[in-house]
Amino acid sequence: MTVENDLNNVETALLRYVTELYIRAGRPVSSRTLKSKYSLKWSTANIRKVMHVLEEKGYLFKPHVSAGRIPSDRGYRTYVDNLTEVKPLSRQLAEEVKNRIGRDWEDLRDIMYSASRVLGGMTNCMGLMMSILHSYGDIDRLRIIQLEGKHGLVILSMRGGSDRKILIEFPERYRPHIMDRAVHLINERIAGYPLEEAHGRLEIYVKEIDGIEREIAVSVASEADYLFDLPYQLQYHLNGFGSVPGVDELEDPRHLHNLLKIMGARRLMLSFMKDRIHNDVMITIGRENHLEELEGFSVITKRFRAETYDGVFGVLGPTRMSYDLVLSLLDMMGQEMNLHHESYRNL
Repeated sequence: MTVENDLNNVETALLRYVTELYIRAGRPVSSRTLKSKYSLKWSTANIRKVMHVLEEKGYLFKPHVSAGRIPSDRGYRTYVDNLTEVKPLSRQLAEEVKNRIGRDWEDLRDIMYSASRVLGGMTNCMGLMMSILHSYGDIDRLRIIQLEGKHGLVILSMRGGSDRKILIEFPERYRPHIMDRAVHLINERIAGYPLEEAHGRLEIYVKEIDGIEREIAVSVASEADYLFDLPYQLQYHLNGFGSVPGVDELEDPRHLHNLLKIMGARRLMLSFMKDRIHNDVMITIGRENHLEELEGFSVITKRFRAETYDGVFGVLGPTRMSYDLVLSLLDMMGQEMNLHHESYRNL
């Protein structure tokens, strides 16, 4: 996710300096501070002029009339997009990561759980982890057994031998031959296909047909979240998030309220994380999260893949987070998780 960059070299450099200083100190940055910290050859007047241009373009803003400037969401996005490479962690920090992850695990879920917990502890942000158990294979067939009244038992059988069952209340009780025909038409669309494709194929089928068979297919599709969804696991690791020294954003009651609200809305957060599963590394900042509760936060996630699990792990924290450090930690942890997974396979 990138934004159009309309900055020249000087503007880009000053935006980076402002962002680095604000991330480090948490205070609005003035032209005098910039000149002093970076030994800039430009006068403070020229620096203020460039900062004013950055403000007019939407990269910086003043939190108060008499204050210096801080990055906007757009400023953070441009700063992140210009992080051209992930720097390796120092030897000391890398050893700390290895020691904290440890080897007290039984399968990949334990490794991911440990990595997410460590991320939360080392970044003073909220560690996130979502794992997905892969499909058990292709769909064998779907069956519907009509019960008393309008109820029916829907059974989805996988070729691997497992079943998923759910009780559905249909709009009416149907004659056996009508139900059999509807089930036959549904199976023509989903039988033999991977579980993850079934929902989309059924939705297309519903749009193409009409009549009583469509009514039955719509009832089945209404339970697609259970029948066809892969088994996801979502976990949070929150370590002193609201009492981190020097991070005033985490003491803002509005941010803490939104954080608690989003943690309670697991379906919403699960959907948010599922949208990130196809990206190796994904960074969303402020309004890019497309959730009102997350407008004051940034989320950085990395994908992990294995034979039986896919996963996303990362951190949720204030927009003023150390992006380069988090990216380095994610890269290091991805390498460690791969090593641990290979070791587990060879046991």
